[in-house]
Amino acid sequence: MTENAKDSTAFDSDVLIIGGGFGGLAAAIRIKELSPETNVLLVDKQTIGWGGKANKGAGVLWVLAPGDDIDAFVDFHVKNIGIYLNDQDLLYAMARESYGAAQKLSEWGVKINKTPEGNLDISRLPFGWSLAAADLDMMQPLRAKAAKLGVRLLDKTQVVNLLKQDGRVTGAVGFNLLDGGFAVFTSKATILANGDCDFGVMRMWANACGDGIAAAYHAGAEMRNAEFGNFYDVTNRGTGIPIVFGFNSLCNAQGENISSKYIQGMQPDIPISIILGMEKEVMEGRGPIYFDPAGFARGMGGGGGGFKWNRPHTKALFDCESAKAQKYGPPPTEKIEVSLGFTGEFSAVRVDSEMKTTLPGLWAIGDTSYAGSAWAGATEAPPGRLRGSGLMNALIAALMASPSVAKCSAETSPAKLDNGEIMLLKEKIFAPLNRDHGYSAAEAIRSIQEVVVPVQYSMRRNKERLETALSKVASVREKLSELYAQDPHGLVRCHEASCIALCAEIGFRAALARTESRGWHYREDYPRRDDDHWLKWVIVKKSGNKMVVTTEPIPIERYKIKPGQTAAAPDAVVDHDELVGVTPEMIDWWWVNMEKGYPLWEPNDHKSFVWEVPPPVGGYLGAIQIAEERMGPMPPMKIRIRWDDPDHCPVPRTYEHAIVAAGIDPEGKVGAMILHEWEQSPRGTRMRSTMRFPGPVPPGFAEIWKAHDRAEVSTFPRFLPDLYRLWQAVKDPAINRQCSLKRKKSAQQNK
Repeated sequence: MTENAKDSTAFDSDVLIIGGGFGGLAAAIRIKELSPETNVLLVDKQTIGWGGKANKGAGVLWVLAPGDDIDAFVDFHVKNIGIYLNDQDLLYAMARESYGAAQKLSEWGVKINKTPEGNLDISRLPFGWSLAAADLDMMQPLRAKAAKLGVRLLDKTQVVNLLKQDGRVTGAVGFNLLDGGFAVFTSKATILANGDCDFGVMRMWANACGDGIAAAYHAGAEMRNAEFGNFYDVTNRGTGIPIVFGFNSLCNAQGENISSKYIQGMQPDIPISIILGMEKEVMEGRGPIYFDPAGFARGMGGGGGGFKWNRPHTKALFDCESAKAQKYGPPPTEKIEVSLGFTGEFSAVRVDSEMKTTLPGLWAIGDTSYAGSAWAGATEAPPGRLRGSGLMNALIAALMASPSVAKCSAETSPAKLDNGEIMLLKEKIFAPLNRDHGYSAAEAIRSIQEVVVPVQYSMRRNKERLETALSKVASVREKLSELYAQDPHGLVRCHEASCIALCAEIGFRAALARTESRGWHYREDYPRRDDDHWLKWVIVKKSGNKMVVTTEPIPIERYKIKPGQTAAAPDAVVDHDELVGVTPEMIDWWWVNMEKGYPLWEPNDHKSFVWEVPPPVGGYLGAIQIAEERMGPMPPMKIRIRWDDPDHCPVPRTYEHAIVAAGIDPEGKVGAMILHEWEQSPRGTRMRSTMRFPGPVPPGFAEIWKAHDRAEVSTFPRFLPDLYRLWQAVKDPAINRQCSLKRKKSAQQNK
């Protein structure tokens, strides 16, 4: 029923969904599928089907596809991304349901790319998971589907506060952006689906201001994992557009590659180490930082894009961005100055496996509760170091919430409104319109941005700086009672400013409480992970008028994966086909002269090579190379490799000639190592390569490396004999290095 009063409208529904983006529409559709008679009202401050974030990204959906190992994925995620702060049960459920969820989206009319056989057309990543893709017009068929099922749609309405009765959420209040009319909503079940807080910084996500998070907090809902709402990415300094995976191809003003300096090994998404590294380079006078688009495009196969699908709307958007960059930006081959783009992605509303918050009658889905659900663990969420998981999390969360929401709405009686409470909230909501001067929302938001954006407050944290940040936020919050607005649109900005300031305080207080470094949370004054004291979630809650911070032990005893169980992956061994026409001496020569033919070794995947420390004359030990190469479908990475002594290698050796390629970080710490060994055979050389990992690796990575290694070594007969013979004309040992890698056989080898 809808009643019109002089300046207010009352909306009754069984289910109220606040936020008409991707997750909100998915929840509305699914609830109507489960319970067609349920009265569902979907409300959005923008226009349902056009607002939100889903149609402003890449349109990719993270999935565990048939053939992907779910158990291996969960194990890798807990140990390397979530760092044991995961709700492991929910993580497993998300992985298990992801493929079916993408298929459900297709059933609703969204154009999901498929194979001729009708299966999802996926792109497998070298980390053990996959991506599916939807075109960026996905929101229109979802809106049409919802309307066809009888979902009531209400645009241009800002929800500000939740209503409660006897501790249970019974609706909400807000106002219309066009005429300023007061809106009162009563419901049996309420879903928050209006996104996270991105602090109004990035232009694509400027609408995400934490409206639902603030409403939940003020109603008494708990927040969890708020210290991880601090996402940064590499962005084009001139356009502000993120360069996804651009962290793989960065250099400082001196031309030094800093990606290989601060990143060790293949990463599923931008690591915290390069963020801190970029800041360090600039602070020490080696800025600005540049991105090499030409090298990045070469690494991506020349096309500059890592995905294969035919999606007209997506292509149109990216073509438009590319055309603007070509017209107004630097030439494509020039290095692009980049900066750290702060997005935030604060999504801390605590929910359980059914997306229920800690308040009866209230659910939260999608970006509102991604971190708060804890399935992502100790990382920013979204993207949670899983590109495509923002969309997928919203979709699965909607599907998980819908059964209990439908059940609740069928079993709950309508609540009685407390008119006194409503009138107090109305007065508070419209207060800025009653002032003709005071504190501007733009100034408040800018002041909060000046605190949350700098790395020194949101990433490279310590007690002193966090307390300074909280002091700055407090000074803003003290003046929020002076906010003024001239019209309903200005009133929206006033409430967004209040939400942004609140989210900043929650995040900083949680970060101050966690006195360790873990995942996406780094403390300069507590730089180590502390499993003895910090296998805990940080909980933030409103108590009276105070913000209270507590901790809750993670139920690690009932989870399958526990700290201390990390075991190294089995050695990856490749016994190569006989290298006909290649002598062992040629391969000895190759390892100290690689710069002379590195692209020939694997023409498709090898991009660049340089000796950071050249091999000594007559030797090889201690030489360090920086090699840029690609493995699998991901962009190329620059890795630092040092030649080490096979006699000190823990991998057993069989053949006469050997060398150890040790992957090292900037401090010289060894990660993975490869023992290459070879000896003479009847028609040339037999060779074996063995990679030993220091710990767990992404699911499927061993097979990807073995395929890469086979591709490299198989080229030796095609180019190495001729290259070796040509260079023997050069007698200068400093230019044409000579080195014997023949080793004495051990007692075990002589048996």
